Amino acid sequence: MHKKVSTNHYPFKDFKPHGLVEFYQREHVLLTTATGPFNEEIIDAHSFMQKDYINKLSADYGQWFELVEFENSCMATPGALEKLMVYFVELRRKGIAPAKTALVIKEGLEGGSLLSDTYCNLYKRAGMVMNVFKSKTAALNWLTEEPVTELAC
Repeated sequence: MHKKVSTNHYPFKDFKPHGLVEFYQREHVLLTTATGPFNEEIIDAHSFMQKDYINKLSADYGQWFELVEFENSCMATPGALEKLMVYFVELRRKGIAPAKTALVIKEGLEGGSLLSDTYCNLYKRAGMVMNVFKSKTAALNWLTEEPVTELAC
């Protein structure tokens, strides 16, 4: 699966998702671009669209990694953040969560200074390993380091 998948193709029912999430796979890494701000419906779309990728990554590699690069904004409603944590907990329960997740929140991104700690706490509460970076290069370098340990932020 090397094609880019987008939440723009999610068949929403009542309320349109706010934000956009696009992702593609490069070997054992899922590369994601998340363009905010985000509402709860975008988390539903993201979770639904990502399901096949995650199952394939887990089956093919066992241990896989995720890089999420935020664009425009990383702001999210409280409901969206809670729904995202529930999704992460479900991935962990099923044994298919990423071994490590790197978030790229560039300097000056809307909500970046406000939500970096919030995202760290969300991943920590879900029992996942993650860290926040200012550049994609630094994030990719961290993802390829060994070993997978604990929450880094």
